[in-house]
This record gives sequence, C-alpha cells and structure tokens, in this order.
Amino acid sequence: MIFADYCGKHCARYYGWLRASKEYKEQFPSKALKYFTLCAKEAIDIFMLEKEGVLSRDENGNLPNVIICESKREDAIEIFDVVKPPMKGAIIVGKLEELIMHEDDDEIKQLLKEGESAKPSKEQRAKLYIHEKAYQLKSQFPFEIINFDAYGNFLNPNNPGNKLLYLSFKKIFELQKPTKSFLLFVTTPITHIHINFQTSFRKNFESNVSTHTKIKEALLSSIGKIDYKDIDYNKKIALNFAKSIVMPAARKEGWESEHKGIYIYENRDSRKMLNSVVQFSRRNITLSESVYIEDVVRVIEKMPEYYSYKDALNNAVVKGHLKEVQKYREKIQDEFRNKPREEP
Repeated sequence: MIFADYCGKHCARYYGWLRASKEYKEQFPSKALKYFTLCAKEAIDIFMLEKEGVLSRDENGNLPNVIICESKREDAIEIFDVVKPPMKGAIIVGKLEELIMHEDDDEIKQLLKEGESAKPSKEQRAKLYIHEKAYQLKSQFPFEIINFDAYGNFLNPNNPGNKLLYLSFKKIFELQKPTKSFLLFVTTPITHIHINFQTSFRKNFESNVSTHTKIKEALLSSIGKIDYKDIDYNKKIALNFAKSIVMPAARKEGWESEHKGIYIYENRDSRKMLNSVVQFSRRNITLSESVYIEDVVRVIEKMPEYYSYKDALNNAVVKGHLKEVQKYREKIQDEFRNKPREEP
C-alpha cells in the first residue's frame, strides 16, 4: 500500500463517511448496524468504522454484520483472512454489477428444476455460479450503511461495464425497500464525462433554475451566478451528480435524500474522484417537493469539499488518522495471525 495514494480518499472517509456514520449510529444507538462494502484488500473503511465504534466484533472476534463483495478470488481470500467476518458467505466473490443485475434465464430455470439429475456443461456451471452468488448477495439486503465504491465510471457509459454499474447503482434503492433509512457512500471518477451526461446535466440545471425560485436564490447568494457555463467545474459536477444521478434514482423508489457531504479529491495522476455521502429516508406517501428543493439548496450552499493531491498529502489530521487506522488493522491482524486460515 502506497500511503500517499490513499490520502485523498481518506479525506472523504474521515470528513464524510466517518462523521455521517457516527451520526447515524447515534440515531440508532441500540442497533447493530449492517454494513455492505466493496473494500480493497486493505479494508481501510471496515477497520476505520470498527475502530471508531460504528461496527463491533462479537465474542469470537468476528464482524457479524459486515458483507463484502469482491470480484477477484485471490483478493477475497486475503480480505477474509484479514477482516474475519463470521462466515464464508460474508464475502461474496463476483462482480457486483453482474450479480446485482442478474436474472435467471430459461436455461438456468430448467437446470434448477432438474436439480441433482441435471448434468450442466462448463458454461452452464458458470451460469449456475452467478445464480448462486446473485441470490447470496440479494438475500443480504437491506443494509444500514452501504459503500458503493465500485471500479468504474458512472458518467462514461461507452464502456458496457460502466453502463451496467450505473444500472446496479439504481437497483440498490429497490433492494433497500424493506428498511426505512440508510446511509450511502457512492464514488465515481469525474475526469471523463460522456457528452450525453454533459448535455442532460445542463438541461436539468437550467430547468431547475427556471422552475424553482429557492434554487435560483441559493445559487445567487452562494456563488453569485446562475449561468451554467460560469459555474466552477467542481461545484457544477457535484450539484449535477446529486440532483441528476442520485436523487432521481432514489425518488423513483420512494426515497428522500439528505446529502451529508460531497467530496472531490485527486489521485497521484490528477484523476478526479467524486464521493457523495447521503442519508435516505423512505416514504410510503407522495414524496415532498420541498424536501427535494431543500436538499438541492443544501448541496449548493455547502458542497463540495475539494482536496487536491497536494492538499490531501499535507493534511496532518487525515494522515494521522489513516496511520492510526493502519496500526489498528495491524493489531487485529496480529491477533488472528496464528489461527487456522480459512477461505471464502
């Protein structure tokens, strides 16, 4: 792990994920929060939330409410060995977007019907594996906290995988329906945005300004501008991601949003990443237009926070906290080092 490469992301974790998670935990102090994550091998997010009391281990030293999705089996084995969730099913091996969007075709339905008498081919066994893992993943919903930090660009659908990723993001709001509220961290690159998104962003922005007086007034009072081309790039993308990507996906399934923070940070190669931290509340009645406008105004007035690569690297508070989390992780690893190795 190259320490410098993680400072930008840890700004979002420290100022966004951690703060919002603690606030959410305070709302439900007696409830064990269930967490879904697409963590890397380092699992910094899990150890951070455990260290800070948002997640807790049981008497056996396991994290009973953590579910992880990892596309690479070798990485999944390493994560399982480090994090120690309670069961093999706690780490689901497969691509999130493929599993979450999976629907059985007629061939799979027939194989399942045949059961043990079926003699599937190699290709059919691969399909059955996806079926099994998709069911395993979907059956774990809902969660209180979700880290949707997938590898891919929501805003550049030229890549079929990116398009599927965007669809899987929207699917989250459907799968979360059994609960009343949850916290979401969603991350995407914003360096390359497809022209179709750029066009729709501008149209949606101009429509909002002309339709909602409060949004127009918030723009004028906060930045003194309402002409789309004159607005700072980071502000523009943060606002558009909130109101043209996140809010429509949520509201379609009956969720109202409260943005806790939007963070834009740079990687070593100057690639910009956007991370949104949003709490959702479910309504069984008509969604409130005033709540929507209030959230848009909140984003206009307070977001995003921007961390250049240099800013993040020089942030002593963030660097210090990241080192503390790493030390905590090493402590946990040492405790399990001599125990039998398992595999997910």
